Amino acid sequence: MAKRILLTEDNQHLAATIAELLKRQGLEVEQQGDGIAALKSISASPPDLLLLDLKLPGLHGIELLKKLRRSPRTAKLPVIIITGAYRGEKFHSAAKALGVGHYLEKPFKAAELMAAIRQELSTTVAATPIPIADARPFAQHLRTAFLKRFSGQLTLTYPDTVRLLTFINGAPVALRPGFKSRDFGDFLCNRRQITNDEYSYFATGAAFRHDVLVQIGCLQYNDLLQAELDYLDQELVYAFGSGSSSAVWKAMPSPELLQLITLNVPQLFYEGFHKYAEQSGAQLLKTFNDKFVFLDQDYYRHINFLRLNEVEKRFVQRLDGQHRLAELVAETSNPGPILFTLTSLNMVRFAAQPAPSAVPGDLPVRTLFNAVEEDVAVEIDEILESFSDLVEEETQRAVPEPPKPEPSPAPVSLSPLAQEDELGLEVRLIAKSLEKKDHYEVFGIKPAKFSIELLKERYFAITRKFGPEVLMQLGGEEAVLVEQILSTVATAYDTLSDVVKKERYDEMLGSDKVGLGHKGDDRFQAEVQAESGKVFLEMEEWDNAEKALQEAVNFDSNSGDYLAALAWAIYRNPKYADSQAMQNKARQMINKSVTLERTPQAFAYKGWMLLESGQTSIAEAEFNKALKLDAHQMMARKGLRTLQEQKEAQKKGLFKRMFK
Repeated sequence: MAKRILLTEDNQHLAATIAELLKRQGLEVEQQGDGIAALKSISASPPDLLLLDLKLPGLHGIELLKKLRRSPRTAKLPVIIITGAYRGEKFHSAAKALGVGHYLEKPFKAAELMAAIRQELSTTVAATPIPIADARPFAQHLRTAFLKRFSGQLTLTYPDTVRLLTFINGAPVALRPGFKSRDFGDFLCNRRQITNDEYSYFATGAAFRHDVLVQIGCLQYNDLLQAELDYLDQELVYAFGSGSSSAVWKAMPSPELLQLITLNVPQLFYEGFHKYAEQSGAQLLKTFNDKFVFLDQDYYRHINFLRLNEVEKRFVQRLDGQHRLAELVAETSNPGPILFTLTSLNMVRFAAQPAPSAVPGDLPVRTLFNAVEEDVAVEIDEILESFSDLVEEETQRAVPEPPKPEPSPAPVSLSPLAQEDELGLEVRLIAKSLEKKDHYEVFGIKPAKFSIELLKERYFAITRKFGPEVLMQLGGEEAVLVEQILSTVATAYDTLSDVVKKERYDEMLGSDKVGLGHKGDDRFQAEVQAESGKVFLEMEEWDNAEKALQEAVNFDSNSGDYLAALAWAIYRNPKYADSQAMQNKARQMINKSVTLERTPQAFAYKGWMLLESGQTSIAEAEFNKALKLDAHQMMARKGLRTLQEQKEAQKKGLFKRMFK
């Protein structure tokens, strides 16, 4: 016989949602919207479980609970509290004293609620029966849909809920409910892009229609499209860790010419496996360890959709059919995610004997974005002058025999240390080379030849070499050493780029005659920060650019040039893309900058802001102002070309409509 749940909740939309969830689990649900009606229902026929909201009209939830505990008939009635008003440990403790086993604060997830219900009822609350043979991980369902270019609705039944996922030609386009957020509206609420009242209208009055968020002015249409992609991407990455589910496929025809802007599905596999299968791959290795790995033709269909790190790029470069899997993974610290991705998308095959890898065939591949680029020169070698010597010293210690004399320097060989990672060895050697060096020696600069330009060149060469991608490849001791290297370099740069700090440091070294060629004033400090910020702008490191340029503006608030660059750093930073306040702040700053100082760069930045907001005629005027001051201003020239292309496209569209 089905268990009976009494749900007391005055929010009718939420009550209906919870009731629907419980009914799908085979439970009988009764709803009451106020405390007095709930008490009468319990007195007449006690349920198997009470889901109790505390802030109820008529009779407060706490008073209702106290009355139930005074009656022998309901003293042991299982109760789960669901509340959004009473938060914190003191309320949890008070409820526990009244015999409440679970206290859920809104918003809670369906899985949390079902887990609490199962425990309170001391039995398994089953969803639609799922035969074990039919339950599969989410990644397998997604693989089937993607490879078969499925169009239609996929119903995924989990022990705690049912989710509907819609596909168009193998790409997910809609999901409800989510895996982390309840739905798209809840996702926007968590990002503070809509209010709770707006979410309530979205979920009830608008019946979850996304375009209503544009109608009521929450999001511009382009922002809505990006938010939908962000929501799907986040939720489906979490789906990789959601456990197994059964699937019901309901196909529907899709127009041949329909090409929606959808998720990057190969990258979704890659990110999902990186999040939930980092240490996996044991079964793959066990099955294919002694097999030769070669590329299948599908490799060229999917590889350019993936964004691999450097270690993974080198890994796929060696998939030529001449190496066994065991040999390849020996040089890769965590091969699980990339192996899962390649095999799931049929990008590689395994064979007992060496086999040739596939070629693109009729596919006119222009570039392979994940191809390993050969280093033309290693900038760090010039900066850390002793690096090559250290490599030779390390090599000599590993191989006692003295090297044979060569007529010209031979490439450094790391073969004596083949068991160690080449990148890790390089990190250790560089860290050692920095030991006991003063700030000038860190950058390989002699004090008498010091200049800000040289300092910046050396500093950015090092920080580029040890960017985030390198840190992702390393672990353990090497990762700590990279942090130490960057800390040492940052401290040295901070000291030498600051006039006052540098003078004091020179005095400490006894080299007080060393000068900067500038007076130690705020104007010079602003110049140093501004130049650093502009370099970061070129590298598209928006956070660092904003930080440095804000320092420059703090030192010299009357520089229109610095203010314009800061405005552009804020405007282009992806983390502010959804913040209307920050976008408006950037536009206000750019307007102020051109009143302080008429620079070609400022007019170009302003032109692009106007162009991207659809104000094309004003944007054109700003680009022309920039070119009046500097005829070679590249951003302004590019902006005018873009405007011209838009006009040509509009003309073509007009002629097509006229003569159709």
